[in-house]
Amino acid sequence: MPKINIRQQNPEHYAQVKSQQDKLRSECSTQIRVARLCPYCNHKITTIYKGNHGYATEKCSNCGEEVIFPPISFRMTAHK
Repeated sequence: MPKINIRQQNPEHYAQVKSQQDKLRSECSTQIRVARLCPYCNHKITTIYKGNHGYATEKCSNCGEEVIFPPISFRMTAHK
């Protein structure tokens, strides 16, 4: 359950951000993506899309452990 209801608290801001997020979601839907899994419990922590990603620290919502992920870079290759 969310701690705040941003739709009711600030509907103008919500509408602006929602529009931007919908645009990004449609751009990313056709891209290659990789799931980052917790090394402790194998739970999916996050999903990243093609490109360059630096070090990241994330807390697993399943086991509660803080995990540091190394940099990753991946892209689609052109088939000839």
